[in-house]
Amino acid sequence: MKVLIVLSCVLVAVLADDKYTDKYDKINLQEILENKRLLESYMDCVLGKGKCTPEGKELKDHLQEALETGCEKCTEAQEKGAETSIDYLIKNELEIWKELTAHFDPDGKWRKKYEERAKAKGIVIPEYMKCLTIAALLFVAGLSVAEKYTDKYDNIDVDEILENRKLLVPYIKCVLDEGRCTADGKELKAHIKDGMQTACAKCTDKQKVSARKIVKHIKQHEADYWEQMKAKYDPKDEFKEIYEGFLAGQN
Repeated sequence: MKVLIVLSCVLVAVLADDKYTDKYDKINLQEILENKRLLESYMDCVLGKGKCTPEGKELKDHLQEALETGCEKCTEAQEKGAETSIDYLIKNELEIWKELTAHFDPDGKWRKKYEERAKAKGIVIPEYMKCLTIAALLFVAGLSVAEKYTDKYDNIDVDEILENRKLLVPYIKCVLDEGRCTADGKELKAHIKDGMQTACAKCTDKQKVSARKIVKHIKQHEADYWEQMKAKYDPKDEFKEIYEGFLAGQN
C-alpha cells in the first residue's frame, strides 16, 4: 500500500472514475488548520460523532476505499496538501492527532513509515501516538473553494448600510425572499447558504470582514430577522458550529 499517498485524501470529497475530483485542489489549508472550532467540527464528522456538511458526508462515505487503495485516485496537488496538513497536526494538535490515529489505526500498522518521514523533516512523534495518514481527512470536510465569489461589490460601504435601518432591512428582506433585491443584494442571496455552510470559504478577504460585521450587527440589533434567516438557511442548525466558528475568527 502506498501509505504516504493516503494523506492526500484530505482534499477529496467526491470520487471520479480515474481520479478524485480536483475541485478542491486550491483549498487554503492554513485557514482551516488555524481555526480550532472548525477543525474540531470536521473531526467529529469523520469520527461519526457529529453532523457533517454535504461534502463531509461524501468524504466520510469514501474513506474506506481511500484507505484500502492507498488513495490511488488522488492528484499530485492533493498529496502535497495532505503532507502539509499532517505535519501541522503533529506539531500543533497532538491530542486531535492521537484521537484520530487511535480510531483509524489502533494497531499502529503504518506508524513506522510515518515516523521515519516525520523524523526526516525534524518532527518528533511521541511514542504513544499511532500515526495514520487518514487523520488529515478532517481538514477539508464541507469546504468548497475551487473559486472565489465576485469582488464586484467589495467596495460597498457596509457601515453606511448598517447605520441606516431603512437601507439594511431591504437587504434582509431580499435574502428572505420577502422583497425586491438590488444587484448586490441578489449576489448576496445567491451565496448566503453556501457561505454559511463553508465558513465563507469562497469569500475574498474584504467579504470575510464585511460578513462578520454584518452578521454580528444583525444578531445584536435585528434578532428577529436573524432567527428568520437561520430558519430559512439552516433550519436544523446543521452548520451552526461552522458559521459560529467563522464569526469568532479573525481572517
